[in-house]
Amino acid sequence: MNAIELYREFPETETREQQALMGVWHVGQLLKIQARRFFREYLSSEMQFNIMLLLKHADHPMNQQELSEKLLVDKSNLTGVAGRMEAAGLLIRRVDPLDSRAYQLELTSRGRKILEHVEMPYRAEVKKVMADFSPAELSMLIRFMERMRKTLNSEE
Repeated sequence: MNAIELYREFPETETREQQALMGVWHVGQLLKIQARRFFREYLSSEMQFNIMLLLKHADHPMNQQELSEKLLVDKSNLTGVAGRMEAAGLLIRRVDPLDSRAYQLELTSRGRKILEHVEMPYRAEVKKVMADFSPAELSMLIRFMERMRKTLNSEE
């Protein structure tokens, strides 16, 4: 029995806030499972895709610290992933000219090609997952998630 089913069986034991939060958490877990299945065909992890996407769309060279903050992951975890991506020829790391202790990351041509190959199927998968929502519902969902992010960020 998962957490959502547990709340349905014993609704009187939990508040609406707890039910809503567990619903968000549970959907997040399901999205992680779906992402693992999807990216298995293309890359070794969703994080690799997210790094590649951020690097592709960045308006300046990004260092590992910036990426770890945007991805909400520990810098040491990102360092390991970036090292594996570099070994696979997906990106290169260069010493940051402004801080010799830091590295800037840049996609290689191979990394760009793989990203181009993955982006369209990824966008199709996102459309499939979100197909049951109307444009108005999607806008509402985006606003709700933004409010939760602001609340959580203000508690740091």
